[in-house]
Amino acid sequence: MEKLADKKQDVEDRSGLLRGIAMGLEKSQVFLTAVELNVFTLLKEPKTAEALSMELGTHQELTHRFLDILVALEVLAKHENQYTTVPSVAPFLVEGEPYNLNFKHYWEHATEARDDWLNLKQVLKTNRLNKTDISVIHEHKFDSDLIGWIARWTMLGRLQATLKIVSKLPEFKNSKRLIDLGGGHGLFAIGFAQENPKLEAIVFDQPGVTEITQGYIARYGMQDRVRTMAGDFTKDDLGSGYDIAFESLAHYEPEEKVVAFYRRVHAVLNDNGIFITQRHTIDNDENGPLWNLVMDMNWRMHYGKPFCFTNEEFFTILEKSGFSGDQVIDMSEWSGMPIRMIIARKRP
Repeated sequence: MEKLADKKQDVEDRSGLLRGIAMGLEKSQVFLTAVELNVFTLLKEPKTAEALSMELGTHQELTHRFLDILVALEVLAKHENQYTTVPSVAPFLVEGEPYNLNFKHYWEHATEARDDWLNLKQVLKTNRLNKTDISVIHEHKFDSDLIGWIARWTMLGRLQATLKIVSKLPEFKNSKRLIDLGGGHGLFAIGFAQENPKLEAIVFDQPGVTEITQGYIARYGMQDRVRTMAGDFTKDDLGSGYDIAFESLAHYEPEEKVVAFYRRVHAVLNDNGIFITQRHTIDNDENGPLWNLVMDMNWRMHYGKPFCFTNEEFFTILEKSGFSGDQVIDMSEWSGMPIRMIIARKRP
């Protein structure tokens, strides 16, 4: 008889991987419920589970275990019998903190989308989901608070990495004019001008936003070489004679609209000009990144439109617009989500 101690396993045990995937719902539900209950703000200062339970009007024993799960998720810390929000995530989760504003909108959207994802089998079979007009996603109120949040998020590493990468491009040192399309806070344009003392930069954005941009330009003392233009970059005059056009997470539309917009960009660039865009894309084998795949499916369910192109599809769009795609640089390390920077050059 074979000794059980010597018996080889039939297959590699992958049950841990599968359980981890299946438990995603529970982890998400605990986290989003904590956001809904304002737990992270209430635990800005340490409290016991009993004290928080009384404050929330929740079941004491269940609240205790609920908080323990949040500790295991590394968003709460526990010392003896008191819980508190982990300091490193507090700026994103505690009300009034600088990075909370836009993430609050994201948590709200994720909460609203839960029912749709729970009914995914039915959606896959029927594709019957009340579609939202895609224009709704552009109804953000781009006031000083939101622009400020975007600026702070940009400065968590993506801005600095972008400036270092772009400033090493052979064309950059000799560039005289740059346009930042949908530039908002203008920090990219300001940074580019700081890296090249001969560069004049234009930040093009909506009326109302450019007034906020001017405040950032003044803060960094760059009024002599960075200025603003206001309008709709899909139809209004963009100027001309640019050596570089830059766009960061500013234009998510169906292919035909993207091509039309990029042809406008092509027209305002000088010969041999370069176009740099940052956006979410999907790998050519369509196996990742996971976050981009999930967001793409979410958009397809709710808006009937794709959120992401594959890298190959995006290079085709650039070709149709008169550009030759040159590089794809992964910016995920500096952005907290899978963002790629794509560098293209104008074809004559």
